[in-house]
Amino acid sequence: MTTVATRTREIDDLEGFDIQITKDGAVVDTRINGLAKYPFDRKLKGTATVAQWKTQRFEATYPGYDCRVLYGDGREANGNATLNTVRESYEGD
Repeated sequence: MTTVATRTREIDDLEGFDIQITKDGAVVDTRINGLAKYPFDRKLKGTATVAQWKTQRFEATYPGYDCRVLYGDGREANGNATLNTVRESYEGD
């Protein structure tokens, strides 16, 4: 198992956006170990919503955890936002 920080970076590198992992509403310490490898090798299509990504990928891979998908400026993306919109917020970084 690897640290939360490593998994967060791995997801960011593949999916093209940052996340903040939470459990029971509290942010998880990024130094703890215990998250399995992110099992996807291609990013989810950009027309998918944040809610779809969370359900199909994050929650299916890491039961018991939740996450916040973040825009490039650090705001949390709502569930109806498309992944294209979230990814575009990082352009120019």
